[in-house]
Amino acid sequence: MLKRTSLRMRLTILMICLTALPVVTVTWLAANNTRSSVEKEIVGADTSRMLWADQYMNELIEQIDILFYTLQIDQELMRGLGDIDNPDPVVQYKTQELLRDKLTSAFHANSRKVDDLTLYMQAYRKAFTVNYTTSGLIRTFDITANAPWTRISQGPVNMYFKQTPDGTYAYHGINRFEDRALIGGISVRIDREVWQEVGRILRSEPDSLVYVLNDEGELLSGSSEPPDDARLAEVLRGPAPAFAAMEFQRTDRYFVFQKRIGDGQLAVIKAVPISSVSRSARPTIEAGIWTGALFAAASALLSVLVSLGISRPIVRLARLMRTTPVQGFESMSVRSRDEIGLLERGYNSMMQRIRQLIEDEYEREIEVKDAQLLALQAQINPHFLNNTLHMIGGMALKKKAPEIYEVTRVIGDLLRYAIGSEDRTVPIADELTHTRNYLFIQERRFAGRCTISLQTDQNALEGRLPKFTLQPIVENVFEHGLQRKPGSWRLAIRVRRIGGRIVILVQDEGAGMQADELLRIRAELRAGGARRLGEGAGGSGGTGGGVGTASDAASAAEPKRGRGIGLRNVDARLKLQFGTQYGIRVWSGAGQGTLVAIVAPASIEGGYGNGV
Repeated sequence: MLKRTSLRMRLTILMICLTALPVVTVTWLAANNTRSSVEKEIVGADTSRMLWADQYMNELIEQIDILFYTLQIDQELMRGLGDIDNPDPVVQYKTQELLRDKLTSAFHANSRKVDDLTLYMQAYRKAFTVNYTTSGLIRTFDITANAPWTRISQGPVNMYFKQTPDGTYAYHGINRFEDRALIGGISVRIDREVWQEVGRILRSEPDSLVYVLNDEGELLSGSSEPPDDARLAEVLRGPAPAFAAMEFQRTDRYFVFQKRIGDGQLAVIKAVPISSVSRSARPTIEAGIWTGALFAAASALLSVLVSLGISRPIVRLARLMRTTPVQGFESMSVRSRDEIGLLERGYNSMMQRIRQLIEDEYEREIEVKDAQLLALQAQINPHFLNNTLHMIGGMALKKKAPEIYEVTRVIGDLLRYAIGSEDRTVPIADELTHTRNYLFIQERRFAGRCTISLQTDQNALEGRLPKFTLQPIVENVFEHGLQRKPGSWRLAIRVRRIGGRIVILVQDEGAGMQADELLRIRAELRAGGARRLGEGAGGSGGTGGGVGTASDAASAAEPKRGRGIGLRNVDARLKLQFGTQYGIRVWSGAGQGTLVAIVAPASIEGGYGNGV
């Protein structure tokens, strides 16, 4: 009896130590580490806000970038620049009206972010400005005497931001493609509400400092006053972050967050005073000490009570588990109906579940092998059809029917492309070849009605796209744009490399879309994202005429129709492959045709699937 009591006392003391001491230790560590925890919370919250601001400003840069390139690729606008000083007053007036209409339309389409738009013409040293107070003002303008514009005259430049007394402007140079000679430039003034929104996003603490800088390190609108802290001032004077990832550092007085925006056109720096962290941590530290003390006392009391009830059964259970054989997942014999018996029954149940899981996994592997065999068998039919088409083409040549041979050859090429390589991305040249084959069929189907032009930039042909990106969009032109419009049709496809991006423009003069339908499709593109990837491939405006990979070819026989579905799929695949800054843009008007822009990187660096 004495020995049993002594053992119980030792077990009780041990239980107290095992429960109370960890609580005391954790409480002591919590009192010392709470400040670190609060710092991490603040860093995490501010990191999220920086990413939020990064997304907001990336959307701003993307919208301005699209505005710049939309004007630059407008051939009618560019031709009109040459007639601005035409001696014929009629031609000069029509040119001015053209400039006014084009720039006013572009300005009002972006008026939520832009409140001033200026187009500069180098040949005539003139600038055409549109804003809320004027619908078109032509004035003599010398960029060499205007500091914010001088960077355009020094060489080709895509986009940069400058601060002026009346606001923050974004600038873009227009250069001749052949010799990079300066043709002109475009500038927009960013609405002050944009910078105020950036401040609202970032200023989670009332005494935090926010700075927005351009790629030359100049402060832009929305920035706080220059700091009096030498270390923080040194950070502001230093180079912009080298990478787009978040950078974080701690000075003597501040937590400093840095983020490069876009391709480096902007950088955001936020500084949070360490003193505000101390004020936030003090109540938590005090509450932690009191809570730890209460839990230590409660743990000691509960340890005494619990150890008396479970020490012996635990020892017995441990002895039982050491001596019970487990070969072949043998079950234990249940010797009691108390909690230990419950553990023994749970052990037996676990052995049974493990055995069942092994059997299920074995059956699943057999099913996978069967499915792979069926997939291999299913590949016979597409290859058989392809060989059959070539046989028909050979018969047509023997019968002196070359047109039938050409059609069957093109169909065979289309089928071969569909069942060919399983690479997630293919060269743009391959996509264009596949699209030309499709257009070959359509030109013969609608002989005499359709005029097709294809302009390619040789520098862009080595880029890559997800397989079946362009052809579904061209197919949709016929399904939803051209077939609804009587008379002759015109379809233009242009492939350009612009800086680090490749832009493919598909423009038709078909029926177009109503404004509400265009808004709906744009909203679905923004909201669809990667979760639409499984809906099947499609094209512009939503026909599901294309396929996503070779494995999808069999299901393409009954594609989903409906404006917007396939377009979301192509857009989602581009974003998954390259990032959210790429994808599809749509412009349209009822009776005015539709313009679809496919934007992809000129070179692939990482990303889902990553091409090949």
